[in-house]
Amino acid sequence: MKIFIIITGLMELLVGSILVINPKLMGAYKKATNSLITTARMYGASAFSIGVFAIYVVINFQIETLHDPFLIVYSVFHFLVAFAIIISFYLKQTRDLKIAMLHGLFFVISVYFLLS
Repeated sequence: MKIFIIITGLMELLVGSILVINPKLMGAYKKATNSLITTARMYGASAFSIGVFAIYVVINFQIETLHDPFLIVYSVFHFLVAFAIIISFYLKQTRDLKIAMLHGLFFVISVYFLLS
């Protein structure tokens, strides 16, 4: 579980930083409108915050009372991001489900650790 939290936490920090600082560095946002850039930055702030929480949990991993709250927040975050992308896919607002699959995978792994 600790390795999962480290790797995904660092990924959230990286992606969150990019999206907050300059979303146009990501391929999907190269030709984005101003409102989409703002939305991407807000998602980046959320991802960065989740990453900070992950690193906090790793640093204090011996405090087991942090594990369940983190996994609950992490699983809700990933479920809702995946769900939002799937809704956009079915409404033909996006053509790509790869990010939804990645967040779905993180959701499943988080729930697995939560239940085990």
